[in-house]
Amino acid sequence: MPLLSVAQQRNSRDTIIPGQTIEIIQTYKPEIAKPVKPEWTPSLPKVDTAKPRFQYEVPQQTLSYTYNSVPIRPLAIGREDQVLPFQNYIKAGFGNLSSIYLDGGVATHNPGVYEGALHIHHLSQKGGVVNRQSSRSELDASGKYYTGGHALGAKLNVFRRGNTFYGYDHEQYQFTKGMIQQAFIGAGIQLSAENTTANKLNIHYKPTVGFSAFSDKYNASERSFNFDVPASWAMDSTVSFMLGVKGSLVQFKNDSGTVSNNYFQINPAVHFNFPAAVLHIGVSPTFGKDNKTYFLPDIYARFVGLSNNVSVTAGWKGELVQNTYQQLSTKNPFMSNLYPVMQSKTDQVFAGLEAVLGGQLSFNATVSWRQWRNMPLFVNDYASSADGRMFKTVYDANVQALSLDGGIRYQLGKTLEIGASGTWYNFIKKTSKVWGEPMVRLGGLFKWQPMDKLQLNVTADFWDGMYALDEKGANKKLPAFLDLSAGAEYNIVPRLSVFLQMNNILGTQYERWYQYPAYGFNILGGLRFKF
Repeated sequence: MPLLSVAQQRNSRDTIIPGQTIEIIQTYKPEIAKPVKPEWTPSLPKVDTAKPRFQYEVPQQTLSYTYNSVPIRPLAIGREDQVLPFQNYIKAGFGNLSSIYLDGGVATHNPGVYEGALHIHHLSQKGGVVNRQSSRSELDASGKYYTGGHALGAKLNVFRRGNTFYGYDHEQYQFTKGMIQQAFIGAGIQLSAENTTANKLNIHYKPTVGFSAFSDKYNASERSFNFDVPASWAMDSTVSFMLGVKGSLVQFKNDSGTVSNNYFQINPAVHFNFPAAVLHIGVSPTFGKDNKTYFLPDIYARFVGLSNNVSVTAGWKGELVQNTYQQLSTKNPFMSNLYPVMQSKTDQVFAGLEAVLGGQLSFNATVSWRQWRNMPLFVNDYASSADGRMFKTVYDANVQALSLDGGIRYQLGKTLEIGASGTWYNFIKKTSKVWGEPMVRLGGLFKWQPMDKLQLNVTADFWDGMYALDEKGANKKLPAFLDLSAGAEYNIVPRLSVFLQMNNILGTQYERWYQYPAYGFNILGGLRFKF
């Protein structure tokens, strides 16, 4: 009987639940046990204090050559003479306005033994205006001789300056040249001594004495004796003490009589030199003309920063000016020698900045307050002569001004140089004007060497703010002027060059002094010989 029938029969007889198959389905996801991260603990190896001993075996090598080496012997290096540039020259030229130009220099030196130089200069011009003529001739010589730790020096100066009083109305007045000629002749000598090596007391000194004589064509003469004996003692690298005496004895003589113009000065000071600053403190008691006593300050401080490329300076400087005939006639050669002799005291309180950028560009600027006591001024003298061709000297008791000075300069080796400078004065005056003194002075310079043999240069000067007194006693403003000059020099051969110079290219006959027009356009050329 089949098994299935038997089973069914049993189910019908039994109450037992029949068995069933149950399937359980579960998704299996294997999992990996997380590994345990080992923890490492660093430890230094034990220090081996045993001294190692190394043994090397270098096999002996025998080298053989097929030639014999040349023995080493000292050999003398061949002499190479350095070619120095020519230190002596003479320059001569001619031009319009009957211009005659001469300039020359001679120098010699033996390092550590002696040095010397001689320079001569001459320039004469005339024309453009009737009886207008000027000339200047000068000789300068200087030298030093080194011996026993000292340098003994001497200087000699001889000159002659000539001009005519052509500043008058040529239609109204007639003069022969002999009636209006002027000539200044002067000579001076200066002797000095200076210690070039430190002595036991570490004192540095440089005394100088000088003698000079000066005269003109109209019976005026001046004799002077000057001396300056400065000394300094460096206590250490920071502090130095200074003491000196200085003086000038001048005797001036004209048709009115003889006048003494002397002063004596004592110069004590202390100087501090810090790594980034310099401080100088001094006051000079000065005994001047007419038994007047002055205390002249000499105080300044300089601070340096930015790798010594920028410095700031501030100070107070006082001076006594003698106003000698030689000093005043150099400034205005058309003055009369019949002038009152008075000394001037000047003060300047200043603050300035200097900077050098990149080694090629430099500039400076200074702002100052200035004061002059008995400032000499020049005005046309219509009382002595109706034509006003001579200037008389008048003194302003008190002149004050705010001034600004500045300059900038760019130089690229010997190839290019560009510079500009300027001075501006704001005179503080309640009445009248500061006659003959410009309020604005601007200057420019351009030098260029486009090739080794060619040099070019251009200069410019601009002045404005000058006043004068006319024949009616009224203030008269002189026109501003621009004086432009240019020059060139070309080396034909190493010893010979040709030059060309043009002055007052714009041809403006401006008046530096009232009634005296300057020369117009002037051109001159010539040769320079070097030896």
